[in-house]
This record gives sequence, structure tokens and C-alpha cells, in this order.
Amino acid sequence: MERKVEQLLLKGFGLLVDLREPFVKEWKQVISSSKYQNISLVDQFDSMIQFAFEQIKAEESPSVDSFILSLLAEWQNRFSTLHDEYESIFLVTAIENMFHKLLASIPSTTFLDHQAIQVFFSRILDHSLLTQDLEDRIEKWMRIVMSTNILPMVWLAIVKTEQIDFKVEKVVCSSPNDVEKHLIEMCLSLKANQIDHLSLAITRLLGDGKVHNKVVQIPCLNDILLICIQDGEFSVTEQQTEFIKGMYLRQLKLHHLESKMEWKDASLLFLQRLIQARSADCAVQAITQGIVDYMPFKRCALFLYNHVENKGVGVSGYNVSNRSIQKIREAIFQLPLINNYLSSLNHSQPIYFSNASDVLPKKYVQEYRLKSIVVLPISVPTESKLLGIVLLDQGEDSQFEVTTQTLTTLIKFGHYAGELLYSIWDEALQQFGSPNCVLTQREKEVLKLIAEGATINESAQQLHLSSYTVRDYVSVIIQKLAAKNRTDAAVKALRMKLIS
Repeated sequence: MERKVEQLLLKGFGLLVDLREPFVKEWKQVISSSKYQNISLVDQFDSMIQFAFEQIKAEESPSVDSFILSLLAEWQNRFSTLHDEYESIFLVTAIENMFHKLLASIPSTTFLDHQAIQVFFSRILDHSLLTQDLEDRIEKWMRIVMSTNILPMVWLAIVKTEQIDFKVEKVVCSSPNDVEKHLIEMCLSLKANQIDHLSLAITRLLGDGKVHNKVVQIPCLNDILLICIQDGEFSVTEQQTEFIKGMYLRQLKLHHLESKMEWKDASLLFLQRLIQARSADCAVQAITQGIVDYMPFKRCALFLYNHVENKGVGVSGYNVSNRSIQKIREAIFQLPLINNYLSSLNHSQPIYFSNASDVLPKKYVQEYRLKSIVVLPISVPTESKLLGIVLLDQGEDSQFEVTTQTLTTLIKFGHYAGELLYSIWDEALQQFGSPNCVLTQREKEVLKLIAEGATINESAQQLHLSSYTVRDYVSVIIQKLAAKNRTDAAVKALRMKLIS
């Protein structure tokens, strides 16, 4: 199985290489548009894309993982300052969608080609974006190491390498030597171009007054562990330092593997639930309940876009009244959410809002007692289509925050839900669109005759109507079903089981 996935990954990488020229052209047009001008990371991504294609030219057959890791290392070297991870997710997803759009324009493209692109960008997320809660875990690990008494420590610090500088990432003091909080905070602001200078500065801030304390340096990949020993005469063995280094590296690897498994397991379980849906009713219920079951939310409401009326239509809710959700019909382009964030939603980006009233009408905020919300786009990247949105929260009057890992996982949930709904879109729109989309009995009679091959005049004769009236019925039917012509309308109606 792993070999098959790796083959798909290589296929995706190969497609990126083949499409690099049209992609670069598309990318240049996109980043010059107004919707990207306020995103601070666009210039950094632009330079990294240039670097990536230079790397591809330099190596005839680079390993996919080594290629991705080289990009991440270059990112750290160039842009080591803190950045908005939400923007990163948005841009990575936007780039993936550009490749899907390019593939869709090629007649010979297969579904497996699109999946290969998805696998490649999933691997990027594996390597780079699933580290949101690492800081808390690292601090816990540091305290465990100190409590083992492997070495008699005064304090333990983790230092990150940033281009030509070293920066203190985390500092923990042993219990007998706890210091004031503001001194720890001062340590976390320290940066120097030599590790010895940084070590001396921390020692002066956190020192216990004993001049004979010494600091041991343990390199760990791109990090350095600094350990202040209580007794300067204490002999630190290579075995002890290797043991601590091994513990630290295992912690990093374990966290990374757990993160990958958590989001992939959740996505797989959600997909398995969707596969069982056999009707529009079952599909929307599987989507709303599945998101709550497998993600850290308590309430969920699904809205679809009715293209006939240009409205957002309430379809289904979980842990919220279905009846009240299905009464909602809003002109979507009058909503602040759509006006201000349509670009992000079109690129499959889940968006967190600490205050729902910033983007939703006041009447709904009050009725459902909304505070924080997450908006999840339901999209079909292979078709560049946005079908609707899902609103998620933690219950009435609940203020909450979300991790980057949650937002990253939700992208896949939105894609899986979109693919399911797109496969039954006519049925879903007919069932949930609005009363104006439902065919009347007379319209069904007209359409049934058309489906059987009758002409307008023949249908008029059988129904005892004028040909002009039948033409009017056909025009309305075509509009309601968003069909290309009357033949297409008949095909859609048969598929949706409106006629037999």
C-alpha cells in the first residue's frame, strides 16, 4: 500500500513539473489581483515558488520528501520570523487549487491525476503545518527530563537557529531554583549571533550566584539544548548527552507521527461515513453529524448555494433545530461573510471568527446565541466550484479558539463533503433549493412527455394545451433545473427521480 501511495505522490510531483510554465503564468496573474494584495506572505511564497522550480531544474530526479524538506529548510533560512499560519494554509490551498484548475483544462486528465495533486499537497501539510500544540508538549518534556535527575540541572533551554542568529525558544528552571516570571520572559527575548553569548546571557539572568555553574550544549538537528549544571566540577559523559538528545528527537518524531495520524484518521472516518449516503437526505445528515463526531465542535449547520435564486439556503443542522435552519434563505451577496471573504472560501480556506456578529446578520447571532464560529467552505477543487458553507461552533454563547491542525483537517472535510454533494447536486438542489425549484404536477407531465420523445406540439395535443403554453412550461422547467435545454432537463429529471 505504501508503495502505491508513494507512486501516486511521484505522479503528483511529476504533474507539478509538467505544469510549471502555465502555473507560473497563472500565479503571476493571481498575485497581482486585488484579493491577494493584503496578504503579507504572498511575496515570500512567490520567492519560494521560484526557488522550488530552480531546485527542480538543478536535480534530474529529486526525492519528493527531500524536495519538500529542502523547501522548508529554505523557508526557515529566509523567513524565520513568526508568520500567520492561517495565511499559510490559505496560500498552500490556493496553489493546490490552481493546479486542479490547470488539470481540468486538459481533456486527457483523469480523476487519479487530481488525486495525485491532492496527495502531494497533503504531504506538504504533513511536513510543515501540523505542529500547533508542540510548544506545550515540549515544555512538559523539559520538566520530565529535569525530574529524572540524569544531570543535576539548574535550568534547561531550547535554542532555535535562525539564519545567522540563535534565539531562545523555551526555558525551564528546576523546582529548587525557580526564578521570577519576568526573568524567564526576558530570556525568551534573547537573540545572539554566537551560541556562547546567548548561554552567558541566560546564565546571568537565571544564575543562582554560584560562579562555578557550567553550561552544556547538545546539538539536536536545527535546535540546541543548553543545560546549566549545578556543580561546575560535575563530569558530563557522552552517554548522558546522547541519551538526552535521543529523548528530544524521539519526542519531536512522536509528535509529528501522532499529528499525522490524528488528522488522517479523522478524515478517513468522515469519508467512510459519507460513502454510505445513498440520498440527498442521508448525505447532508452524514456531513453535519460527521463533522461534529470527528472534529472538536458541538453544533453544525449546512447551507447550499441556490444558483437559480442567488441565495444561501439552510439545509441541515446537527445539535441545532433542522426546521429553523431550513427556514433560512438569504441573498448571499448581501452578507458581510460573502462580500469580504469570498476569495478565501473559493480557495477552500476554513475561517475562524472570534465574533460571529462581524460576518453574520444580527438576527441569527441572537437567535442561535453565537459567539465564536468557524466557516467551512464546501467545495469541489477538481471543478473549481463552491457549493456551500458549514457553520461550526462549541454551543450557545461559547467563545473558543481553534488550532492550525483543526483548520488544516477541515480543508479535507470540506473537499470530501463537496465531492459527495456534487455527485448528487441536482437531487440536493431540487430537494433543498426552495419551493420555487420544485416542479409542479403539470410541469412533471410536460417533462415526462418530452423525455419520451414527444415534440412541443405533440405534448400540447396530449395535455389539451396550446403549444405556446407548453413552451412556457418548458422554459420554466429549464430554468428551475438549471438545464442547458429541454433534453438536458429531461435527463436531469430522470436522474433526480422527478419523473419515471
